[in-house]
Amino acid sequence: MQRKSAVPLLLVAGSCATARPPSAEFLARAESVPPSHSQLLPSAQRAFSAWQLPPDDPWMRFSKWTLLSSLGDQVTTGELPDVRLLKLVQRAEIFGQRLGSAGLPPDTLWIVDLRGAAAVAFGNALSHASPQPVSLVMTFNNWPAERELIPAEETLAALLTHRPRLPDPGVSGSRPVFLLDAWRLAYRDEEPDDEAVDNRYYLTGSDFPEPAQLEERGIRRIVYLTETLGRDPENAVEEDDLHDTFVRYSQAGLSISLLGLDELDEPQPQLVINRRRFYVPRHRPTVVLSPSFYARSRGGFGGPRARPSFHGVIHRSGHGG
Repeated sequence: MQRKSAVPLLLVAGSCATARPPSAEFLARAESVPPSHSQLLPSAQRAFSAWQLPPDDPWMRFSKWTLLSSLGDQVTTGELPDVRLLKLVQRAEIFGQRLGSAGLPPDTLWIVDLRGAAAVAFGNALSHASPQPVSLVMTFNNWPAERELIPAEETLAALLTHRPRLPDPGVSGSRPVFLLDAWRLAYRDEEPDDEAVDNRYYLTGSDFPEPAQLEERGIRRIVYLTETLGRDPENAVEEDDLHDTFVRYSQAGLSISLLGLDELDEPQPQLVINRRRFYVPRHRPTVVLSPSFYARSRGGFGGPRARPSFHGVIHRSGHGG
């Protein structure tokens, strides 16, 4: 696999008249994709087993296996980014461990929207530190490609180098933590060049539980965690593809709080969470409904340039198919 920078391909500036959610400012602070190193790539089935929730887990059905499915049926050798070098990954592990040790309230759904590798590291540390069982739900829904627009290999590398503590079968009351990749809507105002494989994607309402399902499980609060709330925290908003879901949650009476990762940097992170202001999403235009966004994507989001091609990359690199 190729080593990539934070801006892997030539992009042409565009315009987008929407509110500025996390992905709009993501690249301004994003670290470069770390250099690759050789490692064993397990079979897809073995990778699944490390992250697969028990069949009776109520959150299991929301997990997406797309990214892990890019692995083959056999163990191979390949090169993936060394995500341990990312400072954000290191911070996410520290804060995930700190939050887990403090204990997760039973009435809260966590939506962790960080750079993919950092979201994985945060969730993994959380699962091992928490005295309560934690259900980590993967939402990663793209494939690596040789000239990919966003580095899916980063998230894949993190999934392969972490092994979370899974809830035991039959255990009830596990804390749901949804893991998202903040890369998924990056370059929202720009246009990829003709050679790019646009492997971006967006999430929909069906990727998250309905309000009634949450209430049935005693969930009354949503905490949305991003890398930062930006320079104007009072006007921070959720990512565009989450907007309709958050509106639906709010209208159903569920409380929503926005949280920046650095806010967990204190001895008692639960105090930070409890004093967070309630966030009430207001209807706004989003990039998900913008025709110009899809025109700039050049066939991404399920189009011909977003087709799976990971196996071909491995094969041409001499690591097997």
